[in-house]
Amino acid sequence: MAAQRTAAARRRKRARPVRIQTNISITPDWRVVFVLALVLTLAGWWFWRHYTVTLQSPATLHWQSPIIVAKRITSGGAIEAQADQNGKGLTAWQEYACRKFGPDCRLALAIQRAENPQGKCEIYHYNTDGSLDWGYFQINTVHLQRPGLNLRDLLDCQANIDFAYQLYKEHGGFSPWSTYKNGRYRLFMK
Repeated sequence: MAAQRTAAARRRKRARPVRIQTNISITPDWRVVFVLALVLTLAGWWFWRHYTVTLQSPATLHWQSPIIVAKRITSGGAIEAQADQNGKGLTAWQEYACRKFGPDCRLALAIQRAENPQGKCEIYHYNTDGSLDWGYFQINTVHLQRPGLNLRDLLDCQANIDFAYQLYKEHGGFSPWSTYKNGRYRLFMK
């Protein structure tokens, strides 16, 4: 019987949890938190100075990213174009157009806003002659006769801006756009 008590006592001793005391504190050091906050603030400021972020619908005729990030343009034309929008920042697509059109950025964006005030990529407009204007720069369907160009390209913002720039270069200016010919673009310049 004594042997049974001794065995039972040994089992109880083994079953007791062992407590280890540590002096580790999980409270963050305020200096680390401050440095981390400073680094994040500076990184955010640098990103804001160099890039612009535009939100768009993630699902349209095809899946696309809901966020567009583009390098921020600080040229004179881009600054004037921003002033034409009452100081409202340029969208990522406007920034892309400014990179394409260079010194004529302001005029290009005024024409774009006259043609497509909402600034949407997948938009169209019926013309009185039965043709349609498509996309960001409202490219007319007569251009679909060109080899390698299709409607999907006109509804993609980047491809639409690229083709608008191609038209601009081919014609030596903005003569293909009716809002340029009739002067309506001037309403979008201050």
